[in-house]
Amino acid sequence: MTTKKLINKAHEKEISIRYFILAGFFWILTIFWIIVIFHLSSENANESSDLSHVFLSFINEVFGTELYDDSILRMVAHASEFALLTLLSYLALSSTNKISNKTSYAESPVKLMRSDNEMNIIFTLWFTILNAIFDEYHQLFVPGRDGSIVDVLIDLVGIIIILAVIRVVFTIYLRSKGRKEVVYT
Repeated sequence: MTTKKLINKAHEKEISIRYFILAGFFWILTIFWIIVIFHLSSENANESSDLSHVFLSFINEVFGTELYDDSILRMVAHASEFALLTLLSYLALSSTNKISNKTSYAESPVKLMRSDNEMNIIFTLWFTILNAIFDEYHQLFVPGRDGSIVDVLIDLVGIIIILAVIRVVFTIYLRSKGRKEVVYT
């Protein structure tokens, strides 16, 4: 089948090739980042501690500090890795929802949330929380590591901060375009 025929078929089904490609790209990045998180969680206690000390030495060198405790660095790393996962998964879900107007949340007969953006935020929240829980569960089986509900809560801080930023940016973007969010009743 030629490219022209594929494009015509896409237009018949009202599929956005642009969002299809974007969704694929962001899902690949999301899965890649989940694999990175899994790999970092698979390091035993010594390897994880060595990596933290390397970053701590780098921070001390760059900022001229003399920090020795890596606990704050570990908390920031936890929140940051899940903040990035949140951003990537939000972009993947949002792009996926825009592939076709005929299959989007806007066309669903049952509306549990007020808008597409709220749906994307809620699904992203669940997706990333489940990944954080799985990450801590996985660490129960890694020598010298343990799963911690505190670490899930730290991950949740990164998740919520990014989702709040996304919400604010989305609202500012709509206002700058002179539009309001489409709210379902």
